[in-house]
Amino acid sequence: MPATFACVQVSRVSVEALTGALTDFVTRLKKIGEAHAIQVAAGLDMSFSQLCMLFILDDSDHELALHELAEKLGLSVAATGRAVDVLAREGLVSRREDAHDRRVKRVVIEDPGAKLILKLAEAHQEGLRDFARLLTVAERDNLFNALAPILARPELHTHKVKGD
Repeated sequence: MPATFACVQVSRVSVEALTGALTDFVTRLKKIGEAHAIQVAAGLDMSFSQLCMLFILDDSDHELALHELAEKLGLSVAATGRAVDVLAREGLVSRREDAHDRRVKRVVIEDPGAKLILKLAEAHQEGLRDFARLLTVAERDNLFNALAPILARPELHTHKVKGD
């Protein structure tokens, strides 16, 4: 089925053309949608690394070792440990010894940290709702119907990127 973009029908879309269109779309979406979340984040008394740490821990399916968290953040273990200490004093995360190796420290997000991530997600969602309100009914229908089958693909739920 031919794609229509900017009132021009195209039968095949290259990866580069789609990348350009997606970049333009996501950039506009972020400008509208991120304002609420950025306002909430700006009101927090934490560094960007600490905020990233909460997102990583919230997304993790297991308690991360301090060195695993450092690797995901691209920080040294020492810097990560200091950031974890601050978050632990605030009650956002907890740090404990590994059950099998006392030298390894495990970090887990606590309820207040998870609630903070939820608050940021809700602010982000409100920004996206503002974007959706700017669309006509037909544009909302078309966008939803285009995204639904793509987002339903299980392989797109991982963070791994496959080749073309």
